[in-house]
Amino acid sequence: MKKKTLIATITLITTLTFAACGSTAPTATNKQPASTSTSVSANTTSSTSTSTASTSTAEPETKAEPTKEHFEADLSAGNYIAGIDLPSGTYNLTATSGQGSVSSSNMYTGGLNEVMGTPADDMTTESFNGLKLDKDIQLTLGGDVVLHVVAEDADTGSVKARTVADATPIDLTAGNYTSGTDFPAGNYNVVATGGSGNVSSSNLYEGGLNEEMGTEGNDGMTITQYNNAMFPEGTTLSISGTSVQLVPVGE
Repeated sequence: MKKKTLIATITLITTLTFAACGSTAPTATNKQPASTSTSVSANTTSSTSTSTASTSTAEPETKAEPTKEHFEADLSAGNYIAGIDLPSGTYNLTATSGQGSVSSSNMYTGGLNEVMGTPADDMTTESFNGLKLDKDIQLTLGGDVVLHVVAEDADTGSVKARTVADATPIDLTAGNYTSGTDFPAGNYNVVATGGSGNVSSSNLYEGGLNEEMGTEGNDGMTITQYNNAMFPEGTTLSISGTSVQLVPVGE
């Protein structure tokens, strides 16, 4: 009787052991889908990030091409700034009358420094080709020379003409005058109104002048007008033997 009872007890223990093992195996198997789901979620996030970066890329700005046109003009004594008084571009210059100095503020980098006139001689040249006048380069003419200037690539679309709030002329007789004290500092056309004599300023090489001026020109030395003379604050203007009128032209 005891033998049968022992066998029955062993059989029951074995059955319970197999039952316990059977319930553990499905639990391990059920964890696998959770791992697969996490991997897919990570891939989706990475793809979304790449798409956002691509969408936010800014388009490059397109700059308008400068206008290239034919331009020509006749210039006499004075200062002329590219982009204000004439378009920037590459110019051919021809003297049509008189004689005088012609220079540009870029004389060592595509500019010039010449005595020009017509007819040409050992001292003067009648023409100069390929003068490069980029924006803000200043071309200066002295004496009674008149130049015909021509450019085929003139940037006419970017010219900003001078403007002036008050164009009331100022009359000056012989004497010494200081800009900012005796007359407003600024840019002027200097026009001879009587006699014949010298008109000069202390900023000769910085937009000023030193010319023989009078109402009777055409003698090879005397001019009747000088354009765009620059008289910043504190400039001394000296007038001898003549009188002049300063006509404001603005910046």
